[in-house]
Amino acid sequence: IIDTGDGSMIGEEFLGIRVQGDLTDLPRYKIQGAKAVFPACDDPGEKTRALEAAGKVKYQVIALRHPSAIVADSAKLGEGGFIGAGVIIGAEAKIGRGCSIGAGAIIEAGATVGEGCSIAAGAVIGPNANVAAGTSVGLGEVVA
Repeated sequence: IIDTGDGSMIGEEFLGIRVQGDLTDLPRYKIQGAKAVFPACDDPGEKTRALEAAGKVKYQVIALRHPSAIVADSAKLGEGGFIGAGVIIGAEAKIGRGCSIGAGAIIEAGATVGEGCSIAAGAVIGPNANVAAGTSVGLGEVVA
């Protein structure tokens, strides 16, 4: 996990994984044998820059999913995203690259969440609803 912001997360743990460094460290970690990376940030612009930087160094960018999240087998999750505790993602839902889905959010069947979105805790994205890229959906909000 890398810090994409001011470096304040370096050395901290995120989901039990230590934050190792920042974007400037990517080439060095690749030389040392690292194969995958997760950009730790909530800012969509920072996340996009981090995903692009990781791609240039040819990293596999992983998504992190809390063990209590329920994700339908047919759902599609983009790289570099985060799925929080208790999240439910329905059948055929599509979650774009670099999205953050907060605790307890529900993404109903067939819904589409564009790249770089932030879906806050308790939000509900209704069946077949579309959330445009870069959108933030607030605490408990409903998108029909």
